[in-house]
Amino acid sequence: MTIIRRTGRPMASAVVRSAWSERLLGLVVYLIILAILATLVVFAVRYQPLTIGNFVSSEPVGAGSNMISPAYVEGGTFSFGFMLINDGPVPVTVERIQFTGKDELLAPIRIEMAKRRDAGAIAPGDPSLQKFLRFSLDGGQRQWIVVRTSFANCDRYPAGTFITFWRLQVTYRMVAYTKSAWIELPKDIRVDSPPDYACPSR
Repeated sequence: MTIIRRTGRPMASAVVRSAWSERLLGLVVYLIILAILATLVVFAVRYQPLTIGNFVSSEPVGAGSNMISPAYVEGGTFSFGFMLINDGPVPVTVERIQFTGKDELLAPIRIEMAKRRDAGAIAPGDPSLQKFLRFSLDGGQRQWIVVRTSFANCDRYPAGTFITFWRLQVTYRMVAYTKSAWIELPKDIRVDSPPDYACPSR
């Protein structure tokens, strides 16, 4: 004779404990995923792998240990070049570089790309220069950049005043995140507003 034992229904307390265990497990998984996403966001916001090296400027300048002072010449130009370096392991795509505004003593002309080390001293129109286009830098890679500016707007700045430029803004994309970062130049650039006789528009 076969004996069949029937299992009873689970107690109500066991059902409640099981439901709470499932909810607690779901909450833990949700919190872990949220923590991972938050970490990725913080990393993307704070991570800044770009640096500048090998700074070279055009003449004439008064050279100092931490500063260069190009003499203001109405309608004249001033250029400098540097090596933009990706010091991190994550590839980045550089989309834009901005140095000054149109109303400052150094007004922007254009940004160029170069292959030579003395990028800042390369004359405009040199065949080795290329128009700035969006480019990518893998970890450890570097690219020579040339910044062309012109002396302007002396009428906006009284004689004896000056502006010091010490950083530029680089906009780049990393994975799916685009950000702008201010990067310090190896040397400050100080431009003094000229006296009245050297500023026809004043």
